[in-house]
Amino acid sequence: MTISVSQDNKINFLKSIDFFSFMSDSKLESLIRNCREVELNPGDVLFKEGDMGDSMFVVLSGEMLIEKGDLTVAQRNPGDFFGEMTLIEDKPRSATAVAISKTQMLEIFKDQFHLHLASNPQTVLAVLKTVSERSRDNLTALDQGMKILHAEKKLNTDLQHLLNDTSNDIYIFDAESYYFIRMNSHALNTLGYEQNEITQMNLFDILSDMNQELFIKLIEPLRTQEKEEIVYKGEHLRKDGSRYPVEVRFKLQKSEIPPCYVGIAQDISQLKALESKNANLTFYDSLTGLPNKQLILEKLDLELLEENRGDKSVAVLLIDLDDFKVVNDSMGHKAGDQLLKIATERLINWASSNFSIARFGGDEFIIILSGLNFETEAAEAASKLLKIFHAPFLINEQEIYVSTSIGISYYPVDGIDAETLIKHADTAMYSAKEDGKNTYCHYCSDMETQAKNKLILERDLRKALEGKEFELYYQPKLALDSETIIGFETLVRWNHPSRGQVSPLDFIPLAEQTRLIVPLGEWILTTACEQIRKWLDQCLLLKNTAVNLSAHQFSQPFLVQKIGAIIQETGIYPEYLELEITESVLMGNAEMAANQLRQLNAMGIKISIDDFGTGYSSLSYLNCFPLNNLKIDRAFIKDITCEEDASLAKAIVSIAKALNLKTIAEGVETETQKEVLRSIGCDVIQGYLLSRPLPVDEATKLLSSF
Repeated sequence: MTISVSQDNKINFLKSIDFFSFMSDSKLESLIRNCREVELNPGDVLFKEGDMGDSMFVVLSGEMLIEKGDLTVAQRNPGDFFGEMTLIEDKPRSATAVAISKTQMLEIFKDQFHLHLASNPQTVLAVLKTVSERSRDNLTALDQGMKILHAEKKLNTDLQHLLNDTSNDIYIFDAESYYFIRMNSHALNTLGYEQNEITQMNLFDILSDMNQELFIKLIEPLRTQEKEEIVYKGEHLRKDGSRYPVEVRFKLQKSEIPPCYVGIAQDISQLKALESKNANLTFYDSLTGLPNKQLILEKLDLELLEENRGDKSVAVLLIDLDDFKVVNDSMGHKAGDQLLKIATERLINWASSNFSIARFGGDEFIIILSGLNFETEAAEAASKLLKIFHAPFLINEQEIYVSTSIGISYYPVDGIDAETLIKHADTAMYSAKEDGKNTYCHYCSDMETQAKNKLILERDLRKALEGKEFELYYQPKLALDSETIIGFETLVRWNHPSRGQVSPLDFIPLAEQTRLIVPLGEWILTTACEQIRKWLDQCLLLKNTAVNLSAHQFSQPFLVQKIGAIIQETGIYPEYLELEITESVLMGNAEMAANQLRQLNAMGIKISIDDFGTGYSSLSYLNCFPLNNLKIDRAFIKDITCEEDASLAKAIVSIAKALNLKTIAEGVETETQKEVLRSIGCDVIQGYLLSRPLPVDEATKLLSSF
């Protein structure tokens, strides 16, 4: 009766085997699920010598005999494995496997081996270890056989039988002339020769990268009996001129007359391929094909060693794609991957011979400029880099605009080792982002202090929501036709316990970077809706109150359902709520945005495009969105002194009217601006001319006065 083996025991069995010892429990569970369980009764044959195979077996319970001809070669017990060589080498089974009791096994197929193991360096080492042990066993068997054959004086006949009884390439050659005496059939087939041909050849006819002088040095420890065997890695040359990599173990048989060497060669083509694949995975990025972080660090260390011998400089440029997460979150990871590939092509096409480019991780790239005479060369390179990203990226038939922020550090001014230079370039890059993105910054020591302050601010920001440190302010909006307050735009303020009121310019970008904008935005929306309910209960007249939605919020799953739940919980009518979304968020994924907006519009919520005219909206797309308002950015308002100055604002008003939308002008500070906007047909204004953003009590008083 077979004992059923639990999942945990199967995992423990596999962990005891070199091939699998490095794998986690979860990966082992995945591997086991895709294996086949085999049960045999006593006397059942699993496979016969000469059968083709592409799987290995792990004994869970019972016992198996491994037989070669009429001889029992080995016994396999629970926890043992066999048949592993067929996973890396297409060849027939070299022995027969028979059950001697009720036996249960796991069968692991080649495709699972390659999926879970073949790209891992530990697997390569385990395979090499298995090959080494197998070759050593062959040497031991051969050594014993030669002693027996010498004793029986049957070298020429019986040695040939022994040589043929292996799957390795084995050849015997004279210790003085190096001419072949015998070669087994496996070696003859591999090399493409007949037996009568090889007796006219010597060792160096097949060892393409070895000559007699080198070989004598190699085998000297065998001659002096310091070692019993020598391992050599090189190439075999076939009769047709092709080559293949081999590992050869040489052993000297001094007792033979005449003395001879034995070479056991293992074709390691597939192992080389695995090593090459592993090296590629280790040092190159699989998505872009660029060197990865590990390789570029080694490259930078070498560059610094070379520059230590001269008077030239090395510059490190760390490049980050601005708003990459917006594209990734709104359009999906495949779109993000496509963007990275196109960015890579642009970098490669731009770079010159003294530039080394790598993908540093995520949406970051690193460039090393070596042999610089002046720091201005790095600045010139950074300026050109900014320009190559000005052109739009065509992703899923949509034009996407992505700029870059670049940080620069220099050797030896900003550091004398790779780690310090990259750290300082990273600090400079974040400074470039804080300066408004789409720019570059050189590292300076003051940035370290700024970075520490930012870390402290981030820590405090995480505590602020729990500590109820945020407060909503309300900026009124005036209808130009009726000269009445029709609603507010909601703005958040942070009352820090020790710093006082923190500027939104300081904490909103940080909230975006850390994604804290999502819980903060939800709190703002809920609090604003609760305040709308209070104003309605006081019978105060207002049309709507606007709340800004960030890019991270807009890309959240179940956004529409979440907003609907907040409206229901606070008990307001949806038409009293207006959501403001920037055009860059809408255009990041137009189809997804249109679908979200249609659902929100169907609920009765009003939709405004914020900062209109500062992004890259396509009018053809704009017409597809269910919108209510276009907000004219303050950049188009601030310089208005007469109607002639308002051409851009007038164009936006015309677009809005053509699309049957209302216009709201932001940043209105003078009576002249107000009257010009009225004359060009603008509907609503907001700005310091009316009022600064007000705390809730003052906003309530203002609303009561109309």
